[in-house]
Amino acid sequence: MAVRPFAFGVRLRDKDRTVRVRNHDRDPRRYVVEDSRAGRAKKSREHTSLADAFRDIASTWRHRLN
Repeated sequence: MAVRPFAFGVRLRDKDRTVRVRNHDRDPRRYVVEDSRAGRAKKSREHTSLADAFRDIASTWRHRLN
């Protein structure tokens, strides 16, 4: 099966916080979830599947409410 790069990006913003999903720089079959806030270090997590990356970004986005 052919591997295609991520055709679109996911970016969720709320005030000073941004959570995004993007392709890994070196391996197009991996995905990176980045969580950044103004004045803090960027946190990033790698996933082997797009489903896992979306699950992680959804969980991270829900946790911002608490």
